[in-house]
Amino acid sequence: MSITRFAPSPTGSLHIGGIKMALYDYALARKTNGKYFLRIEDTDRNRFVEGAEQEIVDMLKVYGLPYDEFYKQSDRLEIYKEYAEKLVEGGFAYYCFSTKEEVEELRKIASADHQTFTFRSPYRDMPLDEARAKIAAGEKYIIRQKMPKDEVIEFNDLVQGLITFNSNDIDDTVLLKTDGFPTYHLAAMVDDHLMGITHVFRGIEWLPSAPRHVLLYKAFGWEMPNIVHLSVILDPDGGKLSKRKGSVSAKGFLEEGYLPEAVLNFLMLLGWSAPIDYEHGEKERELFTLSEFVEMFDLKDVNKASPVFNREKLMWFNQKYIQALSIDELESRFIIWLNSRVEHKDLLQKITDAGTGYLREALKIEQSRIKLLSEIPSSIGLFYDYKGGFDFGTVKQTKDLNKDQILGFFKEIDLELNKYQDNFSDLSHDVWEVFIRDYAEKSQLKAGSLFMVVRLAITDSQFSPPLLDVLKILGKEEVMKRLKSYS
Repeated sequence: MSITRFAPSPTGSLHIGGIKMALYDYALARKTNGKYFLRIEDTDRNRFVEGAEQEIVDMLKVYGLPYDEFYKQSDRLEIYKEYAEKLVEGGFAYYCFSTKEEVEELRKIASADHQTFTFRSPYRDMPLDEARAKIAAGEKYIIRQKMPKDEVIEFNDLVQGLITFNSNDIDDTVLLKTDGFPTYHLAAMVDDHLMGITHVFRGIEWLPSAPRHVLLYKAFGWEMPNIVHLSVILDPDGGKLSKRKGSVSAKGFLEEGYLPEAVLNFLMLLGWSAPIDYEHGEKERELFTLSEFVEMFDLKDVNKASPVFNREKLMWFNQKYIQALSIDELESRFIIWLNSRVEHKDLLQKITDAGTGYLREALKIEQSRIKLLSEIPSSIGLFYDYKGGFDFGTVKQTKDLNKDQILGFFKEIDLELNKYQDNFSDLSHDVWEVFIRDYAEKSQLKAGSLFMVVRLAITDSQFSPPLLDVLKILGKEEVMKRLKSYS
């Protein structure tokens, strides 16, 4: 049974890489009938962002990664202080009275001399009674980890392999700050032990911190959990995933119109290979549900190399998932998305006024084309927001048609459509095409020009879904109203 934790800091919007981390935490716990916790690591009060914690909770819910238990480190300060004091008592940490300014000055001196700076406090060997006397006198202090001298520190990362460090290269790390809040190094280790965490997933950028944690576990006499450092997600142009090409936050992708299950599927494959044997020439499977991912998940299939975040591939996933939705579900997802977008409040009102049945019919002809929920407003706009007055002279196929030819054609359409009473359900594509081609022949006009002029007059655009499908949704009255607006 594995016990995992997703432990984000509420310092801003949750990065999409955080969802990948939570996905792995969730999958391993569920695969082994274990537990998966959410732990908000809010001890860095200088970077705390109001509302970020709630956003984390909301995003895990929306992405379908519910946790079993919830913790917040700011509620556990006394616990960390107690364990920091134990380290001092055992000689593995000490009270330090050096100020930030003093440490920074030493750092500048080392840099000027082109030397690597590794901080060793002048207070690290001060007798405890002297240090406590200074504290009793009101001097501000922090508690630092006391790094041993010339000690080789190693541990086995389940993905990265054997990692080795030398203690001489590591600062005497701050464990407890002057405000009584712990640093990540202390709080996370204490919590992981007390919560019985068996596996820790974190970004590879935290790898340099690992020797500090190894020594803390050793100092407390605790068994260290299994550690997995996941490689950073790269932008296709190199470097970390960049905001310049779109969202990087979990919330931002939803705002752009991605479905959470499509994003999850995409993230599954960023650093994990499905343990499936393929026949020669067989296409590799890419679509997986969350339950399928959980069933197959194994740490041996997590890759060491840094994955590349291909937004075009993500959009492909999203289109596949949109196409797989029932029309009722697509309508529901779109309305939920639309309700969250202030810029589309007018469209929302028009949809409400027209009724959901009308929207459903419009979505039926657009579902195979759209890749994002955010594309729907423009794709269905022709049904709700008609401008008219299109300048046919600006389009190659219709620029040679004069007004009389156009109006004469529209009158013939009126007569033809009158045969179908209240709707066009009996009007087939074959009948519609024969009608226009016959009219083109007898009027000595190009059929392509006539098809295009109707499309432009009805939809305000050269590009739209199949025209007859549009006519059937709009209905006879609206179609004729639009055509007659050109008379």
